[in-house]
Amino acid sequence: MEINIIHGEKIIVELAGRLDTSEAPKAKEAIADIIQEKNDVVFDCEELEYISSSGLRVLLEAQKSLNAAGGKLKLINVQPPVQSVLDMTGFSIFLDLNA
Repeated sequence: MEINIIHGEKIIVELAGRLDTSEAPKAKEAIADIIQEKNDVVFDCEELEYISSSGLRVLLEAQKSLNAAGGKLKLINVQPPVQSVLDMTGFSIFLDLNA
């Protein structure tokens, strides 16, 4: 998995590859600092091929932390395989998704 963080008015986190059990700790560590420093974070999922329950947990924890700080988390460019997982698990109901 590759994670690219772009700092600007909003922080954009580009995710590429598979956000699965082996990569979730890496993702959690990579975004830990930015969640503390900025109120709005956009996850660009254009290159994200797969997400497991561990990856979903990373998104959920990020959203909870941002909400507690008055910030927002948004997912953009979600591809059909990932969208399917979000829909099946109910995450698409409470995550801010924008194609």
